[in-house]
Amino acid sequence: MSQHAFFCKEGLPNYKLLSPASINLLISKSIDEGRKTLREVCTGEGPRDWENTIKPISEIHETINRIWGAANHLCSVADNPEIRDVINKNLEQVSSFWTDFSQNKTLYKIFANLRRGISKTTHPHQHKILCDYIRDFELAGANLEDDAQLNFKKNTIELNRLAQKFSENLLDSTKETVITVALNKDKKPIKSLEGIPKHVLELSKKEAKRRNVDGYVFSLQPPIYSPIIEYSSNRSLRFDMFCKYARRSSDIAEEGSLFDNSLIIAKILKLRYHQAKILGFSNPAELSLATKMADSPENVVIFLKELAAKAKPFAQKELDKINHYSNQIESIRNVEPWDIPFLSEKLKKSKFAIDNEELRNYFPLSKVLSGLFETVKDLFGCEINREQEYSAEILWEDSVQIFKVVSEGQTTGYFFFDLFSREEKRGGAWMDECRSRIKHDNEVQTPIALMNCNFSQPIAHEDVYLTHDEVVTLFHEFGHGLHHLLTEIDYLEISGISGVEWDAVELPSQFLENFAWEYETLKKISKHRDTGLPINKEIFGKIYAAKNFNSGLQMIRQIEFALFDILIHKDLDGCELLDDNQVYKKVLEILEIVRREISVIKQPSFVLFPNSFSHIFDGGYAAGYYSYKWAEVLSSDCYARFEGKNDREKSKLGDSFKKEILSKGGSREAIASFRAFMGREPRPDAMFKHLGLVSL
Repeated sequence: MSQHAFFCKEGLPNYKLLSPASINLLISKSIDEGRKTLREVCTGEGPRDWENTIKPISEIHETINRIWGAANHLCSVADNPEIRDVINKNLEQVSSFWTDFSQNKTLYKIFANLRRGISKTTHPHQHKILCDYIRDFELAGANLEDDAQLNFKKNTIELNRLAQKFSENLLDSTKETVITVALNKDKKPIKSLEGIPKHVLELSKKEAKRRNVDGYVFSLQPPIYSPIIEYSSNRSLRFDMFCKYARRSSDIAEEGSLFDNSLIIAKILKLRYHQAKILGFSNPAELSLATKMADSPENVVIFLKELAAKAKPFAQKELDKINHYSNQIESIRNVEPWDIPFLSEKLKKSKFAIDNEELRNYFPLSKVLSGLFETVKDLFGCEINREQEYSAEILWEDSVQIFKVVSEGQTTGYFFFDLFSREEKRGGAWMDECRSRIKHDNEVQTPIALMNCNFSQPIAHEDVYLTHDEVVTLFHEFGHGLHHLLTEIDYLEISGISGVEWDAVELPSQFLENFAWEYETLKKISKHRDTGLPINKEIFGKIYAAKNFNSGLQMIRQIEFALFDILIHKDLDGCELLDDNQVYKKVLEILEIVRREISVIKQPSFVLFPNSFSHIFDGGYAAGYYSYKWAEVLSSDCYARFEGKNDREKSKLGDSFKKEILSKGGSREAIASFRAFMGREPRPDAMFKHLGLVSL
C-alpha cells in the first residue's frame, strides 16, 4: 500500500492518479491491511513498547486517513456522481473500521498499561498521545458492554451517512437554484441590474451562455450572491436572491423537498443524543466538550450571553443608524433583512467615503499573495516559493497553485491553493490536510496543506481582484495552513492541528487576520489596477476607520449561530422518543427563542439557516461553534502584544508565537501554549477593543 505513488513521503502526491476505481481499491486494501495490523498488535506476545504497539497503529491512521481524506477533498472541490459514489460506497466500511478500532477492548487495555509505563516527564509527547488515545477509546465506547457497543457502532455509521447526505443536499440545492434575467427584444435586461459590479455581470453572462440563456444567470455562489445582495439597487432582485438563499435545502426551496435537510437534521440530533446517553453523558453538548477547552455547556451559554449583553447595545445602535439612513436618504420605510447589506454599504460609503468594490481595484490576487508571503516571512522567518512545474500535471483543477515553504534553507512543507469558485465546489473557505509531518526512521515527512477559497473566477486570464473582506479570508485560511505547516512535532497524532482542542484551532487563523488591517501589510499587498500604486495613508485611514463598521451586528450574528448550536445539543432531552417532524419543529422553536433574546434584526420565518448550517451538521463544529468567539478572545489577546511594535520587535514576537503555539501542535494543552506565549490567562478586553465595542 505504502508503495502507491500517492503515498510518497517526499515529493508531491498526484491527485490525477486517484480515479474512482483506484480510490475504491486503495480504501479496501488499506482497511484490510489495517485490520491485519490490529490483529497482530492485539495478539502480539512479549513486552509492549512504543515501537511495537503505537507506531504500527499510527501507520494505519496515516494510510487510511490519507486516502479517505483525498477522496473527501475531491468530493468537496471537484464534485461529480463518480466521486460521490466512491464516498457513499465506502463510507460504511471506513466508519465501521474506525468504530471497531476505537471500541477494541483489548487495544484499550494495552494502551492503558503502556501509558502507566511511559513517563509524562521523560516522554511528554508519547504520554500525551496515549492519554488522548485512551480518552478517545472511552468516548467511543471501548468500555461498554457488547450490545451497547454494537448499538453505538450502528449509530456512528448512520451519523456519518447523514452528514454526507446533508452536505450533498446543500451543494445540490445551491447549484440548482438560479435567477435568470432575460433580455427583451431590444437586447436589454427585463429587470434592472443597476449597482451590480461589472465583474459579477460578466460572470453571470458567461454562465448564461453556458446554459444557452439569452441574458444573465445569477447563482447562489458567494462571488455572485454577496455582491448582488450588497450592491444591487433593484430591491425585488435582492429579495429574490435573499429568499432563495435562505430557503436552501428546505421543503420550501425552489426545488421543493428534493434536497430538503429538515428531517436529516432531526435524525442527526436524535442519534447524537442517543450516543451521548450510551456513554453516560446527559446530552451531546457534554460529550462534545469532553475534548475541548470549555468546562461545561452551561459555561459556554454563560460566555455567549455575556458577550451578547455587551454587544447588543452596539448592534441596536448600528441598526438604528441604518434605519435612519434609509428613511432619510434611500426612502425605504420598512427596512427588511434583504435591504440591510445594501443599506450598510451605502451608509459606509457615505460615512467613510469608501466603497468595497472600488477598493477591489487595489487588491490583485498576485500582489496579495506576494505581500502575504512577505508578511509571513517577516513574522515567522519562512520563505514561500511557487512550484510551477507540477500544478497542471498532478492536480484536480488547472487553476490550483502549489507553493513550497522553506525555513532555514530546508523545505518544511507544501500547500495547494484552490482559490476560485466553481459549480462543483462547495461554498465557503477551509483548510484540509493532505499529509502531516511525521518522523520516519530519522527522516522527516514534510506536511502538505490544502487551502480553499471561493473567489470569483478569472475572466479572460486576467488577474483576479479581491475585496478587502476576501483578503481577510485569505489571511485567515493561511493562518490555519501555517498551524499545519510550521509544526515541529514528529508524531502524527499531535502534529500540526492534530490533537489541538477544537475551540483553539481558530487561534492562529484569527490571529493572522489582524495583519490584513495594518498599514505596512496593506502597502505590501496592494497595487491599483490603473495607477499601479499601493494604498496610501489617506485610504488606509478610511479602511481602518470603517474596520469596525457594524461590528456589533456581526458579533450578534455569530453569537446567534453559536448559542443556537449549543442549545440544540443541550436542551432537546428526550428527542429520541419523538418523530423527526417534531424534533425539527423543536429545533426551529429553539432558533426562535435565541433570536428573540439575542438578535436585533428580525428574520422572516422562511429564513431556515439550520438547513444549510454545514459547520455543525457535517463539518465537525457540533456544540463547538462557540469556538470562533472563544478563539477570537485568544487571538485578539495574542495580537495585542504586536500592536505598536517595530519590525524587529514584531519579528521577535513572531518567533515566540511560532515556537509556543504554531510549532507545538497538539503536544500540550492549548491553554498551556497560550500561557507560554502570553505569560498569563486569557482576557477578553483586547477583543472588545479591536471590535470597537468599548463605549457608546
